[in-house]
Amino acid sequence: MNTITRHSDTCKVMQVSSKREIEAVVQTFSENQRLDVIINKSVKLLMKWNGKLYEGRAAGMDFTSKGPTVSRTQTGIRG
Repeated sequence: MNTITRHSDTCKVMQVSSKREIEAVVQTFSENQRLDVIINKSVKLLMKWNGKLYEGRAAGMDFTSKGPTVSRTQTGIRG
């Protein structure tokens, strides 16, 4: 049996000081390691896993994210 892992194309990113959440496009995602997102089609934000959330910093502001939704599907041999 194989497991196929997929993640959503977008995720919520929160600007820490204002608590404002925005939708960002996921560019690179490695579960529990790193998350790179694009905000407003112009700002690339690199985030690292801290054990609970992904954290990143851009333009002097701190951002956090829970990351994209991850789904896993088990596949088996048909026959």
